[in-house]
Amino acid sequence: MSLSAFLQSNGYRQIPLTRNAVGHFETGGTLSGRPVRVLVDTGAASTVVSLSLAKQMGLSFTPLGRTGGGAGSAELEIFQLEGATLMLDHATPRPKALYVMDLSHVNEALANKQASPVDVILGADVFEKQAAVIDYGTSSLFLKDAA
Repeated sequence: MSLSAFLQSNGYRQIPLTRNAVGHFETGGTLSGRPVRVLVDTGAASTVVSLSLAKQMGLSFTPLGRTGGGAGSAELEIFQLEGATLMLDHATPRPKALYVMDLSHVNEALANKQASPVDVILGADVFEKQAAVIDYGTSSLFLKDAA
């Protein structure tokens, strides 16, 4: 039995991944019905939506009164997104919360490597909660359905 078949028989959903120009895994998804590019980032603690996208979509978010950022980035203000739904293929990631942050530094770094910008960073909060498995052999992310 293949890993894919084994995981699917044990309640996992398979999400196809592609590699961007930098070699990082990405997938497509939707944020409240709008198509988005999602970067799979095992080093990110939380799942984060681009501030510019949240504003463009007119989504509601509130400041948390704290800052954060990735490796090598400045401390950036963090907001919590309210009432938005993130979907990946036919799977529903269950982050601790959906956060909003300025991702321009991420997208500038991607652009410098001729990679397309991303709208969402899928973080370890989802991977931990849903016992994620990343299968490099099939370029797939598997998320467990059960709550």
